[in-house]
Parts: sequence; C-alpha cells; structure tokens
Amino acid sequence: MSNFSQKSEQSNSIRIKIIGLGGAGSNMINRLKLDDFDTISTIAVNTDAQALANLQCDEKVLLGSSITRGLGTGGELEIGKTVAEAERGKMASLVSDADLIILVVGLGGGTGSAVTALIAELAANTDALVLAFATLPFSFEGSRRKHIAAECLGTLRKWVHGLIPLPNDVLLQEGEEDTSVLNAFAVADSWVERGIHSLCTLLLQNGLINQDFGSLRSVFQGQGGKTLFGIGSAEGENYVEEALENLFLCPLLHMGDRPTRLDRILVNLIGSPDLSLSKINEIMSFASKRFSAREDIIFGAVIDPTKSQSLEICVLGKAEMEHPASETTGEIETAQPIFGAAKDSEDLAASLADRASFGKPVHQSKLKASEKETRDAQDEFVFNQLEEQRGYFEKTDRNEYQGEDLDVPTYLRRGIKIKLKV
Repeated sequence: MSNFSQKSEQSNSIRIKIIGLGGAGSNMINRLKLDDFDTISTIAVNTDAQALANLQCDEKVLLGSSITRGLGTGGELEIGKTVAEAERGKMASLVSDADLIILVVGLGGGTGSAVTALIAELAANTDALVLAFATLPFSFEGSRRKHIAAECLGTLRKWVHGLIPLPNDVLLQEGEEDTSVLNAFAVADSWVERGIHSLCTLLLQNGLINQDFGSLRSVFQGQGGKTLFGIGSAEGENYVEEALENLFLCPLLHMGDRPTRLDRILVNLIGSPDLSLSKINEIMSFASKRFSAREDIIFGAVIDPTKSQSLEICVLGKAEMEHPASETTGEIETAQPIFGAAKDSEDLAASLADRASFGKPVHQSKLKASEKETRDAQDEFVFNQLEEQRGYFEKTDRNEYQGEDLDVPTYLRRGIKIKLKV
C-alpha cells in the first residue's frame, strides 16, 4: 500500500493555485490546513492592507492602494469594480502558470464580488481548469448584500468550469441551535477546507484507486453549467454506513440550485487502513444508485494511515448548460433528478417503501407510471437558492417588508435550525 504522503512524479508536476479574494476569501484560505501538500500556492488578494498583514499564506497581493489607500472598499461594489479594472494587469499575472486554479470568495461585499468576476474571466483565457467556492450572505445580512451576491454569482458561473455556491443560511443547518455568529461563519470555512483538501488529496496522493488531473478535467469540461458538491464523513465502529448517511443528508445536496441531471460524477474516498476493497466496492455501488450520470462515474480512494475507523466521501458532479429543446427532435428533454432518483417502477416502489412512515401505503396501480411521469413526480419545489426560489414569479418584484425578503422561508430568514433527517 502506498504511503499517504508519497507523491507520484505526475502529481508533482501539477501546478495548483488557491486564490482567496476579498476579506472573506482571504480569511478562508488563511485557515486551510495543507501542510501535506508542498506543491500548492496560496494567494490572498484584498484591498485592505491591515487585513492582509495578519494572514499567513504564500503570497499577499494588495489591490487599489492608489484608490482606497489600503483601507478597503467599505463594501461598495462600484469601488471594487474600479479597483478591479485598474489592477487588471496585476491579476492577469496571478492566474498564469497554473494547471488548476481554485478561487475562494465570499460574495456580497465590495472587493471579493468585483474582483472575482474579472479574475475568473482572465483565468478563462488560460489553459487552467478553474473552480470556485463562493459563500453567499446570511439572510440577516440584508437584501443589498444578497442582491450583489446573486448578480455576481450569475456572472461568475459563465467563466469558471465548476462553481460551488455555499449559502450560509443552508450551511447553518449543520451547526447547533445556539451557534454564535462567529462560529456560523466558520461553518462555511470548514466546508471550503474539506472540499479543497479532498481535491488536493485526490490529485497529489497515491491511493488504492488513483485518479489524475485528467480525470478531474474530464468531469469539468467547458465553462458554465451547474456543479454538484457534497461531503459526508464519520468515525467509529459503523463509520462506513454513517458516512454514507451523513453524505446523503448533506444540506448542499438539497439546494434548489443543484443540477437536475449530471453529465459526469467524481467520488473521492479518504479512509483509514481498515477500509477494505470490499467496503469500497459497497460504497461505490451505493453511490452509483443514488447519483446517476449520463456518461460515467469516476472513483478515487486514498488511505490515511494516521486514522482508524474513519471515512470521508466527497462527491463532485457537473451538468453542462441545459437546453430546453433537443436539436434533433425539437422535443423538450425531461430532467432526471440526481438525488434519490427512481429509474423505473421497481426503484420507485423501493423508494416509497423506504418512506412508508410518511403516509398511507401506495396502491400498486400508482407505481406503473411512465418513466416521464416518474421523473416528474420526483421533482421537488425547494427555496434555498436565491435564483431558484421565485418559480413562476421570477419576473415580478420581490416581496420585502421591513428589510426582510418574504420570498425566503421563515426558518432561513430567522436562522432556525431544521433537521433534514426524519
């Protein structure tokens, strides 16, 4: 078995840059624990000189000192855009000479929201694979920050190969009911750290089932589209079963912004030495049933000898831009849900049997619906993502009252924890 810290010659040649943008993004990469990977460059980019001085990373870049005098943008998007245009050359040099660029940003403010869109556009002109983790404001931060975040999210999606939005309101569901404000922000940071660490482990560590940079690039082909991201982990006697359960309860898999049908899926496992091949096969078989893809599912498995009875499962998937009509037939393509999908009447019957406690038994005649009806029946109306929650009312004004957006469910506006498991 290969040692966890051993790197192949191929992985050593991968040039990875992790760029934190703005105050939130810079703080997130400052908390990254990547001591096992000496081939990764971490770069903090901000307009606030004092905030940069307190960070520990490989490179610090101060933008717009002649405009903001190193005092930041004060959350003003227009000032951030002015800085971004003035520093275009400096940012272009940041995204050069890299195979993989990971952008980390908290949207809704001035610096991160403005700079990220431009640096993503510059990175798109290189040969690098560009992924982005973007946290979205809490509802209590106000409608202005949410509107800025939504606008920037749509622009950013066009330029990157994979965009992983992390709504703080949704991630708060993972915390305790009495979670403090500071700890609530730290929850989002931990999700970013787990996602980046899993990606770096996949690319830079030898394992039981190895995948290379080409495998990752095959999942994220072309800019645009929507990305699926979920992580589950567990330790202890029943760590495999509990990790799978934790994965399927991941709040990021229940967002309205999740893609309805995936082209490719990457599943990466980081397990302890007691994780056997038979267990890996069991995990992969179970994941294949839960996450369907049009083309294929790519698996990777790495063993960490420092742990015992431990497993982390990371799922990444990509759906290209969906077209309303088929180019050959002109018919509208029915989207197939990727979470808990029922492929035929037998799968639907099994799914309903698992949920027997939810209501009365279902008559067999109702299980003989066509595949299209089955798929349509699986679609859910969910609210969590700003750009998805409006439904048929997306062209009307938002319902705002005393600074609260009434289109957002009350439990999200008030930060009330709702358990997903029933």
